Amino acid sequence: MKNIMHLLIVILLIFSSCKKDSYTYATVIKVCSGTYLSVLDKNYAVCNSEKTANLIQNDKVLVNFHLAKENCGFTPGFYIPCPNTSLPDGWINIIDIKKL
Repeated sequence: MKNIMHLLIVILLIFSSCKKDSYTYATVIKVCSGTYLSVLDKNYAVCNSEKTANLIQNDKVLVNFHLAKENCGFTPGFYIPCPNTSLPDGWINIIDIKKL
């Protein structure tokens, strides 16, 4: 019985340990329609672009983000991309970003 209690405590500690942040390599893209992050050949519009204010075009970064469920307030019929750009592959909210 004592061994089972010890095992349960170990299992509980393992599952309750802090979640590690997950960072992804990305490239900053700043164009007339907003700020984007290029991640694995996809371009995501940044909802909270104030997090990228100190970054410039083509900066390489490590970013922790989550996909936004909505499109950051862009109305699909009114979203006009810059010339030679396409609609974003999705929208993201940046949790943390670090310049490399």
